Amino acid sequence: MIFNYEPTDTFLIYGEAHWCSYQTDTLCIFEPKEKGAGPPKTFSRKEIGFLRGSNHWRYVPGPRTYERLKKAAKLGSKALQDAHSEDQDAALFAYMECMNLEAFRNAGAVSLTLKSLTSKWTEIVGAFLEQEATRNLGNGPRRGGSKLPEQRKPHAASTLLKLYRRLRQSNYDPGVLVPHYRTGKERSLGFCDQTEDFIRRFVKASINREDPYANAIAKDTRDALVAENERRSKNEEKLLGVPSVRTIERRIEWLDPFEVAVLRHGIDKARMDHAVSSGGLDLLYPLERVEIDEWEGDVRVKFKQLGIWDSLPQDIRNDVPDGRKWIYVAIDCATRCILAMSVCSQPNSDAARRILGQIVKDKTDLARLAGAEGTWDFFGTPHLICTDTGSAFRSNMFILAVNTLGSIILFPPVKIPELRSRVERLFGTMARIIMPLLPGRTFSNPMARGDYPSEERTVLTDDDLTRILTIWVVDHYHQQPHRGLPGAQSPASRWKELVNKYDVTEPPDLNTRRVALGYEYIRTPSKQGVVLFSNHYDCKELMKYRQAHKGKPLRIRIDPDNIGAVSVEIGRVWHQANALNGEEIEGLSMDHWTRVVRELRQRNSAEAELTLAQRNRAIQKVRKIVADARDLGGLVDPEYTAERLDYLATNLCAGLIFNHPDTPPVSDEDVPFGRKIEPIFPTEPDIHSPVTEQIQPNSGDDEEWKLEE
Repeated sequence: MIFNYEPTDTFLIYGEAHWCSYQTDTLCIFEPKEKGAGPPKTFSRKEIGFLRGSNHWRYVPGPRTYERLKKAAKLGSKALQDAHSEDQDAALFAYMECMNLEAFRNAGAVSLTLKSLTSKWTEIVGAFLEQEATRNLGNGPRRGGSKLPEQRKPHAASTLLKLYRRLRQSNYDPGVLVPHYRTGKERSLGFCDQTEDFIRRFVKASINREDPYANAIAKDTRDALVAENERRSKNEEKLLGVPSVRTIERRIEWLDPFEVAVLRHGIDKARMDHAVSSGGLDLLYPLERVEIDEWEGDVRVKFKQLGIWDSLPQDIRNDVPDGRKWIYVAIDCATRCILAMSVCSQPNSDAARRILGQIVKDKTDLARLAGAEGTWDFFGTPHLICTDTGSAFRSNMFILAVNTLGSIILFPPVKIPELRSRVERLFGTMARIIMPLLPGRTFSNPMARGDYPSEERTVLTDDDLTRILTIWVVDHYHQQPHRGLPGAQSPASRWKELVNKYDVTEPPDLNTRRVALGYEYIRTPSKQGVVLFSNHYDCKELMKYRQAHKGKPLRIRIDPDNIGAVSVEIGRVWHQANALNGEEIEGLSMDHWTRVVRELRQRNSAEAELTLAQRNRAIQKVRKIVADARDLGGLVDPEYTAERLDYLATNLCAGLIFNHPDTPPVSDEDVPFGRKIEPIFPTEPDIHSPVTEQIQPNSGDDEEWKLEE
């Protein structure tokens, strides 16, 4: 994915503010915003993708980024295509004038000032009129004496200068030159307003009968007009015009067909008959509108928990209960690309919130782990998110997460599925194409199921179902022609085309995502920052806070997908606090960390304090196990809830503390990413090592010492 950056955008790379001074399709150059802060940094697009997934990258979009997308949406090529024919001619005439001016400017003959244009105005107009004569001729008359097309009068120099500047600001889109007014007048209907209003009201009142013919309604309307004029004549009022029956029939033909259907058959029947079957909303660019929904899949799977299934004996596996899983999907409406997908046991706000996390990140690595060959790099910041009114989407947690990510949430009205037609149609496609291929299918209703033994043929697990759906989405669905797209393009091709045309907004950085999607805790900072899940986190803002507010708790949030850093709220601003000596846990998920702590508990059950070397060896061991197992933790819902994380914090991690050295490692400027990690040699824990000040209950600075600290 290639994002275009504006000079007003800010990038916090390893804690320092930069701006993008140069960019191509392969690399970007970032310069420090503060003079003397250091040399410029050059990163390839691949390296930027690596940074985007770490805690060393923050992206703060500038005002021009949003303005550019608004202009692209409002002043796209359709502005010229949908304009009146006379306005199209006027816009193209002005466009050719601007191109003629640019030719003089590129040749160095004029500059973009009124004085310079005035001095060369005769030459500029002469060259333009000569071009117009041949341009408008086309395949017209070639014989002498033939009538030539009429020419428009050129604009004045000051007006042309304004038009040219407007054209350059829009990247030379001629649609911005379309006039904003219409000079032509609508043709009069031929009757006074009172007559037209009488015909309209009488026709609507008569059309609700059982399928009356237009001719019968027209005759009744004309008779009613005659009777109305007789009444007005007696009262000496102004008479109405009496059109012919055929004229009234034409008025009936001009009525809105949907309105006629509502009057005749009711709103529900009319909506069904006139529902949009294809096309739907007019969308311009990717992530303009994203639809999210949940669906109970038509297949039964084993209820297994991640990391437990492989260690169970076969007889226990056979006795594990099974049932239907819920599938969450987010789809981009403009391109039909699937932006996120997750399998979970029950619909809930936590699972819905984690779907938002998939929308804003690259999922190619997860797709490769599932066995897919293609890429799944459709991501960015959505502008509008549409969901149904399910409890998972109406929760405060989900709405706040959408708002923090910089998006807008919309709940379309119920009983109108076409307002969320893309995701509804996707579920129908999955039920029709992929579900019939899976054992243990449940079908949509008992009649369709017949005597198919769904329970007996339940052999898939949630991992299996996730892998199957991922491969189908990445290698099949995204690459196949889609009849709902122009020219039956594939979703992947349509995404690439629209991204090149309109661009996509850079996804939020990890700190913003952690604030939006993370889980919140209240902690009191100590000398080594805050402690959460036996890890210490600190930053310079947290140090200043502790000095000024000793013993006062604050809010922190952690992302279970990456526990290498947390976000702390100080003065209503969320700051990133990295883990002390946390090179090893950078990018480590909560599920993997749970395995590490269990490993340490089993081997060192009698010790409350362990060394970092012991911890890091356990982490490397778990990473190898996970790599061998090809873990799909990003797609299979880990079923995290606030209650489950609280249980882990107060039980599994309680009392376990790692002995941090007094002098943490310093970043190496020669290393482009992260910190330089020296090899760790196996050593036995030193039982004579002094206990750190943070865990001493009688230390002078920490009178209110608690077990969690």
